[in-house]
Amino acid sequence: MYSVILCGGSGTRLWPMSRKNLPKQFLKLYGNRSLLQETFDRIHKVLPSSHIFFVTNKDQRPYVLTQVRKLDKTFSEKNIIIEPSARNTAPAIALAMKYLTEKIKIDSTENVLFLPSDHYIGEEKAYRDIIQKITTIQKDIIGTIGIVPTKPETGYGYIRRSQKSENGVFSVLEFKEKPDLKTAKKYLASGKYLWNSGMYFFTPKTFFQELALHAPEIYHFFEESMATVLKKYKHIPAVSIDYAISEKSEKVGMIAGDFGWSDIGSFDSLADIIGSNPSMRHIGIDSKNVFTYSTENRLITTIGVEDLIIVETKSSVLVCKRGRAEDVKKIVEKLKESEPGEL
Repeated sequence: MYSVILCGGSGTRLWPMSRKNLPKQFLKLYGNRSLLQETFDRIHKVLPSSHIFFVTNKDQRPYVLTQVRKLDKTFSEKNIIIEPSARNTAPAIALAMKYLTEKIKIDSTENVLFLPSDHYIGEEKAYRDIIQKITTIQKDIIGTIGIVPTKPETGYGYIRRSQKSENGVFSVLEFKEKPDLKTAKKYLASGKYLWNSGMYFFTPKTFFQELALHAPEIYHFFEESMATVLKKYKHIPAVSIDYAISEKSEKVGMIAGDFGWSDIGSFDSLADIIGSNPSMRHIGIDSKNVFTYSTENRLITTIGVEDLIIVETKSSVLVCKRGRAEDVKKIVEKLKESEPGEL
């Protein structure tokens, strides 16, 4: 098996910590390693580094190489695939598959596991058990890992699974967009829905067959030579793998994972992971449920407030009500118009 780590995202919902020139996957949000290093280290315990690849852009390539080589000095530059422009996950995955089959010459029936670079995994042994299971699966499927939900989360998409599994692989009946709280509670109570983790596995053969069937406008670009694909890449439709294939395919299968997962998609989820964050300098008087984070190690003090997120960097301060952290992306949109230098 091979694995490809997707790390070209911008992490706008974690502004002002995550910036255009240094997005969240390269930050040490908890512990002594960046999210990207944590992702590499987890999969490296299952696969050799020669079987681990990255898709990123030319600006982030130096960060990838530097951070990975701090963990594995032998890691090859050839295992970093440069995406000419950001076109969402379906083109990024297709580019990686073309590179692996044509340049690395992997077998078209070899499983390839695609991982986001910015997720948190709390229980690594349980995670590795799932990855080991994937290495043994020889099925013609678009495989995904669904996360057993622990609460009625409104920030994640959901997957409805079949009642029975075949060797631990459930049929996927439906993908659902992020629900409101009432709907999320129904999903949780039913026991039929799992969170959509964005982790996928499939063979190049199955992937390109399903891409040709469900997203021919993308597939036709990748019939060209690699040089031509790279030249025309900016014209490929920017579509997610969910929309291009998994929401339409009849071959989607899911493994259920329960390993303390979070996509750290907002400061709400980061606060849940870190808790009260004792490493931060915060003095609160009559203050409850206040999460603080200072990249400059400055003292943050609060009086008579509750349910707040306060994030301080060298140039910016964010104050946000707990439960509204998803809306940080709206601040980013405003900044594009008025303060682009702060992105």
